[in-house]
Amino acid sequence: MTLFTRATELQVLLEAANAADASDELLSRGRVIRDDLLEAAEHLENVRAYRSVIGREDVQPLEAKVIRQAVGGFRGALSRSGPKALQQQAAATLLKVLVEQTKRTDRWVIASWQENFVPAQGLLSRTEAGGLHGSPAHRAMATSRASIISAARSTDPVRERTKLEGLLKADGLSHCLERVAELVGELREAIEAMDAEQAAMTPEVRAVLEQAGTDGGLPLSQITPELLTSLQYAGVLDDVVVRRS
Repeated sequence: MTLFTRATELQVLLEAANAADASDELLSRGRVIRDDLLEAAEHLENVRAYRSVIGREDVQPLEAKVIRQAVGGFRGALSRSGPKALQQQAAATLLKVLVEQTKRTDRWVIASWQENFVPAQGLLSRTEAGGLHGSPAHRAMATSRASIISAARSTDPVRERTKLEGLLKADGLSHCLERVAELVGELREAIEAMDAEQAAMTPEVRAVLEQAGTDGGLPLSQITPELLTSLQYAGVLDDVVVRRS
């Protein structure tokens, strides 16, 4: 990449400046610029790889012309002034452009990554809102899958790739995407199963669960032995919680 090339050239100039007994300030400045160039180049290469994995080669998150102009200006300053160019405006402009373009790509990465979770949005909203009643196994599955999906959605797939792979127990971005799709499918299945279970409940049980979920709750006086039996039979007895008013 061009940035790697510039960083390599800068290393040579730093060695030459050192041989010429350049000031510590100049050498320090050169190392900072070199490291920033290398870091930016590595990050942008990772973004390019990410674009390829998600199939978005049609989108260009970088302003290539702006970068080329900044790199060209810095290169020209190095040719004219040697190590002294490190303290000139061209160097400062290049670093500013790198920061701006890196932030631009970061925003694009997050936005494009979250597009993969659009199919899960409605399912996550239902899980977070409560009101899902069914077998303990299905509730546990829905809660677990929703938690992992939400965490994955908020994780940067480029800067936090290792964290993402650990969260999804997947190796590589392609497998991460596959695992996300699997989790969404499992969450949908769990919710559909609970919907079916709720549909099979008696109107009395559904009414109790609905009232118990309101701010006013369900008066304890309304809980009869028969109702307790019905709730237990439906597998939702633990969904009715007693609390102080």
